[in-house]
Amino acid sequence: MTAEYSVIVLRAWRDPQGLIVRVLTTDGTRRSWVVFGTANLVALLETLTAELEPPGSGATAEGTTDD
Repeated sequence: MTAEYSVIVLRAWRDPQGLIVRVLTTDGTRRSWVVFGTANLVALLETLTAELEPPGSGATAEGTTDD
């Protein structure tokens, strides 16, 4: 992504076949996807958030939980 900022919007709803999520992004150009299920959503979000990292940042994923 080349813009100074990026926005990622999620719109989710239930369907008889499962969870459907529409993902919208803007970083100077608008992009959108429709994914089915949480596994596909996670894979897409990993890709999109990786695009936000500056090149060579060496950032690693950290997991947190709210207890």
